[in-house]
Amino acid sequence: MSELRKVQEVGYSTLAVSIPADMVRNLKIRKGDNLLISEEADGTLKLAPASRPPKTVKASIKADAVANEDILSRVVVGCYMLGYDAIELTSKDGINPSYLARGSKTLRSLRGVEIVESSGNRLVAQSFMDPTKFPVDSLIKRLQLLVSRSLENAIEALRTGSPALLKDIKGIQEEVQELYWLIVRQLLVALSNRDISGKIGLESPLHTSGDRVSAKTIEEIGRLVLELTEEVVSSRERGIQVQEKVLAKIESLARMAQESFEVTMESLLTPDIRTIERATLKIDGALRVEREMMGELLQSEYAYVRTTTSDLGQLARYCSIILEISLNRLLRKTSRICTIQTQ
Repeated sequence: MSELRKVQEVGYSTLAVSIPADMVRNLKIRKGDNLLISEEADGTLKLAPASRPPKTVKASIKADAVANEDILSRVVVGCYMLGYDAIELTSKDGINPSYLARGSKTLRSLRGVEIVESSGNRLVAQSFMDPTKFPVDSLIKRLQLLVSRSLENAIEALRTGSPALLKDIKGIQEEVQELYWLIVRQLLVALSNRDISGKIGLESPLHTSGDRVSAKTIEEIGRLVLELTEEVVSSRERGIQVQEKVLAKIESLARMAQESFEVTMESLLTPDIRTIERATLKIDGALRVEREMMGELLQSEYAYVRTTTSDLGQLARYCSIILEISLNRLLRKTSRICTIQTQ
């Protein structure tokens, strides 16, 4: 809702704008109330009651209207990411037992959420998390550490083909996915509540889209590492052996991809032109080696060798996405390479 209002002069130096009656009723503003006025990054003015009771939002999901368990799980996660305080799963005729089991499992995987009621026709979960306790950059850093651990395990699996390493990576990827959901929830909650935004380190709403794309890209890198390791372990279990010189090249490319990821994440969390330059060189180097290897491997009898090489190249390409966001972050403010002026 928007309405054009003229600025009026009150006294010698004060300007005033009247508030439309509909907005007064909706916000329950009364004579004598205090209002906060703040200037937003996009040049708009925000006007809000100085004190307002917190609102809670509940999402009620009609289980009968969902096609299958997988869609149900996705809907539950979607409600969580949108920041709803309570999530309810209902059915007039009783929730399908398999739906109930899947819904319960999904809800238990959501951070800060607890199931408070469970019956044949109703499942209710409540969020008890204080969003101000989870700065977004800290969560992204944790995401990076988890994926870095997966990468290290994957490189070791190239040599050993160990199923135990694959099991570890699967566990890590589950945590990566849960953490990604939490990051998106934090970002969307911050967009709807600017008071929270500053407390979790979001200087501007402009950071939100970049943080979400970065988090999603890191999650995709984690998934790629898992798939890569599954292919390696599966091939070893089938008795496939690779020449030592080929294995050494793959391992070298994996290390280059790993270094690309580490420096790229450094550039995202602490934007600096030197770090961005280093990350660019490492990504370009990894992609050059990938192209050379793919040319050599075109006649390889082992599909998994080509797939692994391609996956490592894709990892470097994912890093390029994050690096673009890092550069945008750097250029939002005046730095030693660029001066920003508002006229």
